[in-house]
Amino acid sequence: MRQTNCCGAEKIAVKNDISEKSSQQVPDELSCREWINAIDVPTLLMQGNPRQVITANRRALELFGKELHEVEGRRGGQVFDCIYAFTEDGCGKDSHCEGCKIRDGIIDTFTTGKSHSRVSTSLQIQKSNQIMPYILQVSTEKVGDLALVRIERYENT
Repeated sequence: MRQTNCCGAEKIAVKNDISEKSSQQVPDELSCREWINAIDVPTLLMQGNPRQVITANRRALELFGKELHEVEGRRGGQVFDCIYAFTEDGCGKDSHCEGCKIRDGIIDTFTTGKSHSRVSTSLQIQKSNQIMPYILQVSTEKVGDLALVRIERYENT
């Protein structure tokens, strides 16, 4: 996995809805982990190629019941425990992934730089050897060559 100081991305002042960019650079002493942990909602920081999680904040780790090493270098569906992320084709490539609005929103953010707000989809999640339907809602934002993925809803329906 590549090391980053948030790739020299612009400093982000996080608001309740989605973050607002300022013209200041991220100080060198402010690591990506410190920066993302300052965000008060569950958040993943992803790289574009391959689409993998670089880091996650404490709130995301708590939400998914995982340690940092269990999310770093993983694809989003693996972090969410989507059953299709663990098929032979893998996360984002299984035929069931073709209509996933979360996948499409993240890809669009990387491709166009466009932010997406409150994108929702239903996923089949495996927890404790049970498959359950979950609603997942995220917002995305391009930050340098990375993407912030804020988890706004992740609940069993």
